[in-house]
Amino acid sequence: MLSIKQLFFSLLLPTIIGSGLFIFARSRSPKEYATVRYERGPDGFTGWLIAAALGISYIVGYLGLEGLPAFPPRQGIHWLCYLAIIGLIVGGFWHLPVWGPIAQVALSIIIPRLLLTTTFKYTWGPIAGIIWWVFLAVAIFIFWHLVEQSFSTLPSGASGPFVYFGLCGSTALILALSGSLRLAQHCGTLVVLFAASWIITLVLQRDRKRFVFPRGTSPVVTLLLAGIWMNGYFFAEVPAVSAILLAISPLLAQVGRIEAVRGLGARRSIPVQVGAIALPVIIAIGVAVARSGFLGGNSGY
Repeated sequence: MLSIKQLFFSLLLPTIIGSGLFIFARSRSPKEYATVRYERGPDGFTGWLIAAALGISYIVGYLGLEGLPAFPPRQGIHWLCYLAIIGLIVGGFWHLPVWGPIAQVALSIIIPRLLLTTTFKYTWGPIAGIIWWVFLAVAIFIFWHLVEQSFSTLPSGASGPFVYFGLCGSTALILALSGSLRLAQHCGTLVVLFAASWIITLVLQRDRKRFVFPRGTSPVVTLLLAGIWMNGYFFAEVPAVSAILLAISPLLAQVGRIEAVRGLGARRSIPVQVGAIALPVIIAIGVAVARSGFLGGNSGY
């Protein structure tokens, strides 16, 4: 159980810092961005500040839970702090036409090898290691694109923060059901950060046409979620089906591009998009519940 000190440093303090940075970043965003296309939204320092609201706040939460990160990292969970730092650095030049894609490809390849060093050394043989490496690199690369696309496909306003609040909350629940309260606590820091951004957007954002997350936020969100899911699957007991369903859930934001859904109008299309994204997440939770034996049996997933 978390102590009062850990609750403060891993949940309350990150929320305060993240909320302050988020409000400051939104206040710097010019009003004309409320009416332009997402692709022309705030980049540079203003866009990076929103990524910093998540990344820096998570780092504070990590320090509250784990203390200073080990260097070199000895466990997969130690990499989460460094992934947040890497995401912040990459987010700073994500808007540049060349360096962003190069960093995306390079990190998709490098991160599985770094985070799963012991698994590559002691569990997989050469062939199995290569197969897993290719699979995970492709999976991270695809998920990264899904995250970035979901930011622009989801309706503007509070829907983006709400979706990722639900995704992180479901991840934390699945991790807890799978026997990793430590990882669930790390994901809990992301839960409160997305919850804060959602509430702030609802309360303070007068113009509901604004998109909340710029493109430069995707490195932080992608690397942290990918790192948590890989830790959950390889070092805890998260079912593979649950991990895959969580990772593909942002893809279903694309239902908003279907002509029939677009014809419903903004208010009616939002529940359709959110419901489509929630469906695989709910199934992922159900699989984890069945696997955990919480209902009195073990399904063997």
